[in-house]
Amino acid sequence: MTDHKVLLIAGGSGSIGSAIARHALSQGWKVALHGRRLEKVDAAVTGLSYLGPIDGFLADIWQEDAAETLVAEVAEQYGRIDAVIDCTATGPMGITGLFPETSPEVFGDFLNVSVGWIERLAHAAYDFLSQQGGTLIGFVSDAGIYAAPRQTLIGAARAGTIGFIRNFAVEAARDGIRAHVISPSFVEGSESALRMGSERMAKAARRAGLGLPAADDIAPLALFLCSDGAAKITGQVISLNGGLNA
Repeated sequence: MTDHKVLLIAGGSGSIGSAIARHALSQGWKVALHGRRLEKVDAAVTGLSYLGPIDGFLADIWQEDAAETLVAEVAEQYGRIDAVIDCTATGPMGITGLFPETSPEVFGDFLNVSVGWIERLAHAAYDFLSQQGGTLIGFVSDAGIYAAPRQTLIGAARAGTIGFIRNFAVEAARDGIRAHVISPSFVEGSESALRMGSERMAKAARRAGLGLPAADDIAPLALFLCSDGAAKITGQVISLNGGLNA
């Protein structure tokens, strides 16, 4: 077993996951970075390997056994898992927009790959996290906290994740596990920001008195929550929005 703490970042090849990996490596963590596409995972690992020990892991979260397989592979390689941060953000077409325009045939799929995914990830990692007093962090969007038009399905799924984590935190504390939700709003430089377009991002930035967060604003919070300094903190839902929502 490695003496270094091991951090598994699911969906780690994106902007937020990569920022968390970079900060974690600089603090002495070993990082297991997960993604679905080989080229993105390889690029992220190659770009960060100069900072410390980091390895890539592939798994398709649409597969029912993906969480169990991913956790087993990471645990086999390192012998321990001290924290799991889920940065995955995906879903089928037809879940955004005005509710009458959405597609009921994908409703179940979206819940399964969002709420269902983190439930399966938590279940697979539970025994490893309990060994060292580990931490589980799920990322959602502010749609799960603040109501807004065109976000009905997103909001329902993110609220489901929040409900799971908060209840999980109370139960898992008995085994020394902490759990939190981090909820960014609009994130500068992210793939979701590109999809939203510059006009919508600029409008949000004008409303956020402190400025919209970037990935490097989010990473330190995630790692603090995984640190010994947060040993008595659990079950928190923290929105990073620069004053956009309150």
